Amino acid sequence: MMNSSIKKVSGLKFILFLVVLHFGFIFLTFIFLRYRIISLVPLFFYGMLLFYGGFWLTKKKKGTVMFALCCGIFSQLPAIFLSLIILIGISTGISNSLTVFETFDFLLQVWHTTLAPLFPFLPSLKWLGTPLYYWFTVAFSFIYPLVIVLGAVSGQFLKEINIIKH
Repeated sequence: MMNSSIKKVSGLKFILFLVVLHFGFIFLTFIFLRYRIISLVPLFFYGMLLFYGGFWLTKKKKGTVMFALCCGIFSQLPAIFLSLIILIGISTGISNSLTVFETFDFLLQVWHTTLAPLFPFLPSLKWLGTPLYYWFTVAFSFIYPLVIVLGAVSGQFLKEINIIKH
């Protein structure tokens, strides 16, 4: 009984850490966008920290991969909700008639400011009349939690290798 309450608290702390980390890297991206040569550095470090967060959660804190996935999903919940609303609006055609979807678009793009340095490197293609960078931001709402899961899987793998060796 005590172990589950401790796990809930550590899960909330980890989710809060991921959200604070995300906002910190949004601000770092604003600073680094002025310097085109090194503007990809914050995105690279953000991805590495997400990966290491999942790794640390399973290797050091004895968490499970599913626990890491839940933490990743909860930390990206605003973006996931916005992406789902936008995808439903595009698939039903409602997004063309309601201006509220422009607000959802704006909020999603602000949430994924860390991806802004990648946009110049994407081809200027359109899919369903929408630029590729837009689909990129929608997709990353679901990719960020998977980066945490990849770290968790690697931490679990190394933990099991250490158990086999000993």
